[in-house]
Amino acid sequence: MIEKYDGKKYALKEYLPVIFLFIFLIGFAIYTVVKKGEFEDVFLSTTFDESVVDIFEEKGNTYLLLTNKDNRYRIENSRNYAYESAFLYDFIKENDRVIKNECSDTLFIERSSKKYHFLIGSTLYNREGKSKELIQKSLIEREIMNDRNDCD
Repeated sequence: MIEKYDGKKYALKEYLPVIFLFIFLIGFAIYTVVKKGEFEDVFLSTTFDESVVDIFEEKGNTYLLLTNKDNRYRIENSRNYAYESAFLYDFIKENDRVIKNECSDTLFIERSSKKYHFLIGSTLYNREGKSKELIQKSLIEREIMNDRNDCD
């Protein structure tokens, strides 16, 4: 006599880890979309003088949410090798005051009555061991000085 095989039956508790993982992934995706939101690129004419409420980094770019919650900016990869934390994202902290003047490529950071600065889009600023020609070329080729240069 041949018996029919119905397969192994699984209880709900055996599927719980998969269900929790699925819920976590959906929650993480929603959180990422909400957190990233719409961030404006910083143009040469962009101005702000506000405190940082939130920061995050993606693909080398630093995303800032400022005191006026409508001010959300994407700042291209910026480094200043004069500081221990050369990368802007590693350097900047919540509650720092950030200042960007009109027709300036410099981002000023004020923390505990000290001022710091980064050239927006510069990845070689104050970098030792690189030729002056390479550094000058990289400064000229930055997006803020070309594609996003809206100052006359």
